[in-house]
Amino acid sequence: MEETVFFNFNGIIVSNSRFIVRSQTYAMQSVTSVKPGVVKPSRVVASAFILIGVLLLAAELLDLELLTLLDHKGVLLVAGAVAILIGLIAWYLEKPRYSVILHTSAGEHHALVSDNKQDIEHVLQALNQAIVSRG
Repeated sequence: MEETVFFNFNGIIVSNSRFIVRSQTYAMQSVTSVKPGVVKPSRVVASAFILIGVLLLAAELLDLELLTLLDHKGVLLVAGAVAILIGLIAWYLEKPRYSVILHTSAGEHHALVSDNKQDIEHVLQALNQAIVSRG
């Protein structure tokens, strides 16, 4: 049987016999199904900035003497507001990533992860075509 290529772009090849993602090759005969996946962003850093900002604002509002070097009123207020702003920007900039999940006899594999949902959809369509063409 001759190999038919359904997708070939940027180091990703989907054919009726194999799925190549850069340096990893999957035999299509072992792939039982494919599905899309979403990898949620980790927002730990953004949350930490927001928390620190809230704590600094609270310290200023409660008139706590956290640092004796800060004799100027409002320093903690500005620092807290800046920390919250940085945290909110970081939170907004963290976007979900999309993946191709392969089901094989060896289990589930996130074979490809991308920021671009359309790229994942194109690869999934090609993989589905490859599975159907096996017969």
